[in-house]
This record gives sequence, C-alpha cells and structure tokens, in this order.
Amino acid sequence: MTFDELVASRRSIRQYNGKKVERGDIEALINAAIWAPTAGNLQLWHFVVIQGRETLEKIKLFAPGMPKTAPCAIVICVDLEDAGDRGGEFTKKIISTDVGFAAQNILLKAHELGLGACAVKSYNEKSVGRILKLPAHVSALMLITVGHYDNLPKPPSRRSLSQVIRYESWEREVKASE
Repeated sequence: MTFDELVASRRSIRQYNGKKVERGDIEALINAAIWAPTAGNLQLWHFVVIQGRETLEKIKLFAPGMPKTAPCAIVICVDLEDAGDRGGEFTKKIISTDVGFAAQNILLKAHELGLGACAVKSYNEKSVGRILKLPAHVSALMLITVGHYDNLPKPPSRRSLSQVIRYESWEREVKASE
C-alpha cells in the first residue's frame, strides 16, 4: 500500500471485535510513535498501555468518547516538570503538538498492521490520571484505542484542495492546479 493509499483509507474505528492485540503489535505502534517529530528532539512523551478489562472499564466511566468495545488503549502522557526543566515554558505550551505527531504515527501504523484505532480526547484527564496512578506532574494528553475490527467504515467526505489552499496570503485564492 502506498503512503497516499494508507492515509486515504485509514478510518477511526469505534467498534472492535474483542480479539486481543498482541504485544508485538503494541510495541510496533509505540515504536512508530517514538519516531514522530518532537520539539527540540526532547522526546517528552511516555506511553501507558492498558489491556486489563477492569482498568478499561474504569477509564470508560470518565471517557464518554472512548469506544465501548476497545480491548486496548494507549495513553500518551507527558511529564510537564521534565518538559519545563528541559525545554522551558515554550516547550510546555507546544507539547500537545508532539503528542499529536506521535498519535498520528500510531494511527497510521495501526492501519498498516490491519488494526483499527481511534484517537480520543473526550475524557477527564485528572480522573484517568488517578486510575493510571500518574504522578501529579504527568498528564494524560491523548488516549488511543486499538483493536481488531470486522468492518472498515466508509470514507467521510473531504473538502477539495481548491476549498482549503491559499498561496502567499489569505487574500490570494488560487485554484490548486494553477
């Protein structure tokens, strides 16, 4: 599959079939994440993998956006003290960008492996942090569910290039093919 095919065919999977996600696949997902760009190459993220049914059920109580049938979740965490110490206040402000890059790599790698994944931001960070026993200075900034699925959803519509691209300034609307 080409990169363009991979990107265009990836979907957010919200219904999983219950089959266990193998440790080797989880490690491949996190290995893809650690190769994402990071501000100053500080690599401030940490990953908490959750496969235990009891812990997943607790998290679902505080994560209305989390698919109910998810057999696995990866929580991308950041040590905010470490971010401040090593990169200053600016790094603390942009760390969510690094987390987004890591999350996208996980989503694409999951699709390449034939797994479904869904990025979730609708959850209570403090409650999830307590469930995972995160230290007070560590924040759970992104939750990604991962699992096997039976059906790939149909693609949603996308805006055309001519609707979203501008050159040189906002005022300069030019057709994408010009």
